[in-house]
Amino acid sequence: MIKFVMINKKNNRFDFYSYTNEIMNNLKIELESNGLEFYLNKETIRKATFEYKQKEFLINFTVVATSETIQLKVDITLPTKDTSNLELHDVKIKIKDLMIGEWEQCVWLEDSQSELFAEELYKKVHNVENSLRRLINSILFFKLGGDWWGNYMPADLINKYNQRNDQYRRRTPSFDNIHTNLMSIDTGDLIRILSYKTYKLRKNSIFRDDDMESNPFEGFAEPANALSRDEKEKLFHFQSTMNSIFFNSKSIDKLHLNLIEALRDQMEVDKDFWKDYFCPWFSCDFRRFSGLWHEFTTDRNHVAHNKLIDVKLSDKFNKSMTELQKLITEAEGKFITYTETEAANYLEEIKFEAEAMERQRVQDWKEYIEEEAGVRILDESEIIEKYQDYISTAFDELIDNFYYRTDLEIIYFEPDLKEECDILVIKHNLIGNDLKVRVIPYIDSSEGVTSTVTLEVLSEGFKGTFNLDYTNGEVEYNPDQTNYMPLVQDYWNVASALSKMEKIISSLIERHFPEIRENEIADVSCKACDSYSIYYRDDLSEAEEDGKFAIGQCLKCGKNNTLGVCMRCDRILNQEDDGLCVSCGEYIESQ
Repeated sequence: MIKFVMINKKNNRFDFYSYTNEIMNNLKIELESNGLEFYLNKETIRKATFEYKQKEFLINFTVVATSETIQLKVDITLPTKDTSNLELHDVKIKIKDLMIGEWEQCVWLEDSQSELFAEELYKKVHNVENSLRRLINSILFFKLGGDWWGNYMPADLINKYNQRNDQYRRRTPSFDNIHTNLMSIDTGDLIRILSYKTYKLRKNSIFRDDDMESNPFEGFAEPANALSRDEKEKLFHFQSTMNSIFFNSKSIDKLHLNLIEALRDQMEVDKDFWKDYFCPWFSCDFRRFSGLWHEFTTDRNHVAHNKLIDVKLSDKFNKSMTELQKLITEAEGKFITYTETEAANYLEEIKFEAEAMERQRVQDWKEYIEEEAGVRILDESEIIEKYQDYISTAFDELIDNFYYRTDLEIIYFEPDLKEECDILVIKHNLIGNDLKVRVIPYIDSSEGVTSTVTLEVLSEGFKGTFNLDYTNGEVEYNPDQTNYMPLVQDYWNVASALSKMEKIISSLIERHFPEIRENEIADVSCKACDSYSIYYRDDLSEAEEDGKFAIGQCLKCGKNNTLGVCMRCDRILNQEDDGLCVSCGEYIESQ
């Protein structure tokens, strides 16, 4: 429903019937409508239906005339309850515009469409305000603690809202014990908090020096000699101002600007709330946000005070509030992500510290037991670390014995002793034989229990197992003697098994991994397996003395191959066909 009244026609000539006909016909022309019909005509009331963009409107005109005034009331309604459509806005504004020039006043009485705009906008106003309140509270509680309001806000702001909150608490006793300062704070004061700064004395102010030992107020009539000339003048100005105030307290009204200027010159920013606490989360600078917020404050007051709102103003309000809400929501999302990360890091740090303290407590207890009962009790990680030291030392010595062997490829893996795995692989590059050592761990750190790490050696049909044992210590408390007594002595049994294993591996390498130099392999491939592993020595006497392999024997498959012979001296040649050796060839060429 739209209701407004036109008051006092500017010329006294007024014919109700013809005037309303003229207004509605002009409306029909202006809005290009084909649907207009007056269905009720009385002396003081006329009712019409008007069709615009396939929507039908009911328009009532009521005239109220006296000897002193003429009023023409206009009522516009839709058959439906939908008052948000733009057609209603066009009709009411056009009727008003067609009439406004001929009347002294136009008074708007009711506008359900404007009320609907205000209702929708007020929800957004509420959301924007509370979003910023929530963000300010969240950030400052996190950064400055629960007492940030009382510790950092200026006295005028605190006093202003303490008085207001007392009234609110009395009205809502269920919430009289919660922090509600920001819930009642004015929108303009919210931006003051964002831009708020706290100050502290400069390090080289006139009121103190670096070591805080000298007092610049000693000899109040004359500044301390340690101050510079400029500082002396500033201190003298401050002293003169304070003397005037002390002499006449009422003079502070005239001198407070001088006092503020003198004090500000000695202060520096301690906490810049926007720079230190809010800027990291906003995607705009303070100037941009401040401008949007001041615009929002004006818009908010328009909505909150029930001022009329048309479509253009509604669109403008919606656009600015949407942009502002987006900035605040983005900032809140970034801050929530940050706090979640910080909380996770903090919990992780607390967990780490707790674990470290527990490890230290256990370690202290073990040292105490070892000192009192002479027994060591190791945890799982300590047992594994000790096993790794024994195993690594043994295999380092074993590998060192064969480091010069270029025909062997030796790979060692540090065992974690968590699961079964290969830890040593030795492979003959020429023959292809290999040897593996597999570790099978069983670790139990319980007191008095024996852990066993089995080393399994596998090579050329051989399998040998060697057990490395550790028995953890165990104690019991003797209440009579009020001390701990040894029950099971800790004991390592690894040296013998490791020594036997080293001897077995060395023996297997000597037996199945003969040392073969590269010049002892012929350039001819084996007829049986096609591998280049035929044994060859150009000095037959040395080969017979060596006795490791027969000349022409394939070290891969054992097949005997025939190599060529020198036709002059019968020396075995590194080739498949007969021919001349190098010496004989040189001799013949020299003849």
